[in-house]
Amino acid sequence: MDKNSKNSFWDSKPYWCQPWSIISFGVIVIIFSWKLFGNVIITSILSFFISVWWVLFLILAPNSYQVINDKE
Repeated sequence: MDKNSKNSFWDSKPYWCQPWSIISFGVIVIIFSWKLFGNVIITSILSFFISVWWVLFLILAPNSYQVINDKE
């Protein structure tokens, strides 16, 4: 493998850990929580945790991977 080639963070992840699957799962969980509980507070709390999960896995992890990859 050529050292100059850049590997994408998402190339090393399986299909169930791709951005589209992370976002769709979060949206589905929020919709089901609203349908199941019908409570704004529970859905809001769950939405907060899903938003944190999205920031961690869709923004921070790929950026950290890119920084580490750039150092090499």
